[in-house]
Amino acid sequence: MNSSRFISEKIYLFTLFIWVLFASLVTTTYFVRVDGFLSLYRTLLYFTIVMITIKELINLPDTINYFRYHLKELIIFLLFTLTMLIVSKNRDGLPDINVLLLVFSARDIEFKKLLGTFSFATFLVLFVTILASKMGIISNMLMSADSLGFNYVSFASQRMFFALCSYLMFRGKKVTYIELLALLFATFYMYQQTSTSSPLYLSLLILTYAFISLKAFKFDFIDSNVITANLAKYGFIIALAITLYFCFYSTGDLFHLVDQFTHNRLRLSVQGFRNFGVSLLGRPISFTTMDIFGNYSSNYNFIDSSFVQLLVIDGLAVSAFMLFALTRVMNYFVTNRKDIVLACLGVMIIHGMFDPQMLVLRYSPLILLISRLFVMKTDKDFL
Repeated sequence: MNSSRFISEKIYLFTLFIWVLFASLVTTTYFVRVDGFLSLYRTLLYFTIVMITIKELINLPDTINYFRYHLKELIIFLLFTLTMLIVSKNRDGLPDINVLLLVFSARDIEFKKLLGTFSFATFLVLFVTILASKMGIISNMLMSADSLGFNYVSFASQRMFFALCSYLMFRGKKVTYIELLALLFATFYMYQQTSTSSPLYLSLLILTYAFISLKAFKFDFIDSNVITANLAKYGFIIALAITLYFCFYSTGDLFHLVDQFTHNRLRLSVQGFRNFGVSLLGRPISFTTMDIFGNYSSNYNFIDSSFVQLLVIDGLAVSAFMLFALTRVMNYFVTNRKDIVLACLGVMIIHGMFDPQMLVLRYSPLILLISRLFVMKTDKDFL
């Protein structure tokens, strides 16, 4: 690796680490109430733009040369840029532009370095927030369970789930029994504190698969079978189809069973379609969640499903591109036979059917993987 390549990579990984760490602390924990933290977050957004610009200027000749001979990749990047501009209009604005830059600039960063940096930042968020909560430095949301310093009682468990998946994808076949056991204990601790069931079940599922696939049998169960490989490849489309089926075509008994199992999230998805509809370019939506006393509002209408949010908030155009891009990402890992990656992405897809964090970079590294569609290294070097 030449010196400029080394420097640009370190700039990117440092920027990604700082962004995930502080964006998470400010937007999902009670650190936001600490004096100066909100101003720090605003500074972070501009800092990210500056750092990514510096990194890209270092690599500008290589980038120009690459896209000159890779028209398909250039078109995908331009479509992704247009998609994120629409998302920024409908959602968070400048933070979404940061995500666009981080995804684009990840195209020449090795896959495992991305996931290693992301998982380390996420575990640090958990450690710092829980420690500050226990020491009384920041507040808690005390309802039926302990939020551990996060803004909502389920956030710690959700973050642990994505940290676990990121870490397993990062470690792959090198993961040890001790690491699996530590992740298991951490998962049970989060459940014991927060009583959040969905991340628990999915974490146990992926840990069981990791143990069986990577340790007990040392066999790739997904990409060794044509049927499971194709299910993985089209996982996002299948998940959306199942979600829409549950919303509009399931029978009364099945609907109520799924709705009860998902804590009324299916009903809220249907309500979201009826209240807000689906348009081509989406629209900003202000959800009603808590009243002025901090209790659940009688008009609560938050849509938990990532797939339904994608349709309702971001619109048909963004949804179509994201399904195309994420299906290409899955195909990329099927082609390169990354079985544990496919398994982790699979449980993240299931999670996204009834939870909103799937494509949110503060929680999940999934959107970073779109950078594999215009990666500037060969598969052998990259993986």
